[in-house]
Amino acid sequence: MPRALWIVLCFSACTAADPDGSTDGPGASCEEAVDHSDLAWIQSNVFDRSCSTPSCHRGVASNAGFLDLSGGRTHGSLVGVTSTSSASWKRIVPGDPSRSYILVAIGHIPGPLPIDGVMPLGGPMLCVEKRDAIQRWIEAGAQP
Repeated sequence: MPRALWIVLCFSACTAADPDGSTDGPGASCEEAVDHSDLAWIQSNVFDRSCSTPSCHRGVASNAGFLDLSGGRTHGSLVGVTSTSSASWKRIVPGDPSRSYILVAIGHIPGPLPIDGVMPLGGPMLCVEKRDAIQRWIEAGAQP
């Protein structure tokens, strides 16, 4: 598939709306995020809604850095795995958010951005509460 077509598809498909039709603005899931630092909540409220779509980070995900964020595969795809966007980074370094590329990719910490830009691709940036929840999960050791 030509890269331009793939980018257009991701722009239209990589951002999922909440059940109430809203995108990742200040909704209940953002407010709930302040109380979470666990993968189960992050999977359901961040990765499943904003990242693990058929044209992005689900399954083989060959056009999305081979990063599979579908349920049951997220931990193995992220923790201790070298980033395909920046080989000097790991996707997640347990206990060390400053060296975890996922936080760069979602625009939470500075670093070399993915070639396609801040994730989720084509959608609104994740709310700070969700980005903070991911950071707390990493700080706590990024347990499954």
